Amino acid sequence: MINEVLVNEPIDVLVRVFPDGSVQPTSFLWRNKTRYVSDVGRQWEERVGGKSLRCYLLKTVEENSYEVRWDPAADAWSIHRAWLRDLVV
Repeated sequence: MINEVLVNEPIDVLVRVFPDGSVQPTSFLWRNKTRYVSDVGRQWEERVGGKSLRCYLLKTVEENSYEVRWDPAADAWSIHRAWLRDLVV
């Protein structure tokens, strides 16, 4: 069973930067565990609290999905919500 969880926690992210300047997450550290990205899905822009955020829907090798947000002005990443196969994180 997959459970949707509202997270809103900061994370550290390793990214690949392409020649056109676009950024793609490859892994992230959340709750002392490295999560490796197996697929990058939808990407979009959102305005939250007056900030322009870049949002990514990521799937990890553990088959969990995460909505992560990047604030380019502060170079800060966070997990907004997660869809977890189990609630052990």
